[in-house]
This record gives sequence, structure tokens and C-alpha cells, in this order.
Amino acid sequence: MMMVARLQGKRLLLPGLAIFAISIYVLSLLGYPSPKSPAWQPKYIREWSPDANITLEVEDFSRLPARRSPRYAIASSVMTSRFSQYAMMLAYTLQKHNDLAALDAELILLVRTEGKDAVTPQNITRLENVGWKIMVEHDLDFENVDKSQIRPYHRYNLNKLYLWSYTQYERIVFIDADTLCKGSIAELFQQPGEIAGAPDVWWDILTDSRFNSGVITFRPSIEEFRTMVKSVSDPRMHKPNDADQAFLNAYFKFRFHALPYKYNYNIIMYQHHRSTWDRLWNEAVIVHYTTKKPMPNKFCRRGCNEWEPSEWYSMQCREMLAFYGYESELPLLG
Repeated sequence: MMMVARLQGKRLLLPGLAIFAISIYVLSLLGYPSPKSPAWQPKYIREWSPDANITLEVEDFSRLPARRSPRYAIASSVMTSRFSQYAMMLAYTLQKHNDLAALDAELILLVRTEGKDAVTPQNITRLENVGWKIMVEHDLDFENVDKSQIRPYHRYNLNKLYLWSYTQYERIVFIDADTLCKGSIAELFQQPGEIAGAPDVWWDILTDSRFNSGVITFRPSIEEFRTMVKSVSDPRMHKPNDADQAFLNAYFKFRFHALPYKYNYNIIMYQHHRSTWDRLWNEAVIVHYTTKKPMPNKFCRRGCNEWEPSEWYSMQCREMLAFYGYESELPLLG
């Protein structure tokens, strides 16, 4: 009886082995690696364990599909601590008027955390709380450029060039922190060309031939980034006391195209080109507080040069502070 059982077992085993062998052969013909092939074996990385001198072999899941990054980025920069609340205001109003998921975009904030007046850990906690993804970078250095000659309030602005190296994004919309959003910016991601910016405005010039770098939309490129960093050392591109705006206008002189005023609605128009300001206010999407920065507890009331835009900023600030519960921690700006 035992002999019969063994023979029956062999009869069952042999066909199974034959089917397995045929399966492996067919898979090899289709291009699949053999189970004995090194290509099939899981990859491992070595990871330290807190247990004395023990290493663990942990499977590397890097070959699995990663979570897709957003296609676009809305970027800003905060180089000094006092500008952090401006960036909080910008993030709040951007998300109030734009659905980031629908745009396939995320908020990224370039910050400086070393040196005088740098962004503090407390600033970063609050900035992250309102939606910013923090990108910490060291100050860029340029050959034969003395950054101490750059005007103090623009000294760190050339760090903005880092954004051209963020090639994980198809396009980046950069918006200065001293702005507020009051509409959709979806159109800015669909602009053609390498870079676009709205015309600058001055007290005596309504439409400058140069663009204001406070709101720009551009395509990142690591090659462009490297060329730009080298070009800052070219005296034809960068003068000793200039910052990012003059440089970008020189560098992209024959390559940029203009955006409508509504995407960089410069507060200087309120005082010096009031009829244009009033006519275009309802269309405005991004309001830029260039010449009059909102300040804590120093409200510009009726009679001062920019009282209406300042009052509007205060209304948005009060709303933001209440939304995030910061009324007792942060001042009301206006």
C-alpha cells in the first residue's frame, strides 16, 4: 500500500513540475526574468538599527509608482522675518480665490533662515500652517559681485533665481509677498514663451517698456539657471546696486512678453494714475503694495495717499487672522 501511495504521489508531482517548467519557459520567451535572475530579486538597502551593531535589510520600494507632484507651482519668497506675515496674507487670499487642486498647483515659499533678520522657526511654523511648502536656500553668491552694494531692501532678492532650478514643475508663477490676490490666476499657467510679466508703473510713467518682477510666470530650466547665475557677474547685465528686477529685464530683454495690468496692479497708480486705477479695479487679480507696505497698527485712514487700498488690506488681514486663530498673536496690518 505504501508503494502504491508513493507512485500516486509521483504521478501527481511530475505533471505539476512539468507545468511549472513550461510556465517558466513561456515567461522567458515573453521577456519576463526568471525567478533566479538577479533582476527579479528585490533590491535592498542597509539601514542602521538602534540595537547594538545590528543592521537591517529593508526592501527598497523606489521602483513603485511615486505620488505625482503637482504640475505647477505658485511661488513667493521671504528673505526677512518681517515679511513673513505678508506671505501669510498672500497664501490666504490665493487659496480663497483659487482651487489649488483644480489648478494642479502647490504653494512654495523660498526662505532664508541664516544671517541678520532671517526667517525664524516660529515664522516657518505659521507659514506652513497657512499652506506654504517651505524651500530653504542659502544666499546665492556671484563672482565679482559685492552684494553689500545692493540696496538693503533688495539685497537678497537675487535668491529668486533659485526658482529656475525647480524643474520638478512645468511652470512657476512667482508673486511677491507684499501682494494680495482677489481673483483667479489660472490664466498665468497657460502663458506662452519663457517668461511674462506686467509693465512696471512709475509716478510719471503709466506703461513702462520694462516689466515689474513682482509677478512673473516662467518655465524652469536648470540650464537657464546656471546661465543666469553666471550672467549676474556680467556688468552689462547687472549694475552694482541693482537687484533682481533690473537683472531680469536685461537678461530677458528681447524674450519676455507682457501680462495685463490686472496681474500686477501696482498701488502707485492709486495716487498718480487714479482714473486708471478706478477703471481697472474690478478687473484686478493681484494687488501689489510696492510703495506703501502695510504696517502694524499704523493704518492709513481717509486723507492719506493710499487710504482705500490700505483699508482693503486691513479687512483681508482681519479675516485671515480670525480664520487661523492668530488674532492674539499677530498684529493687524494696514
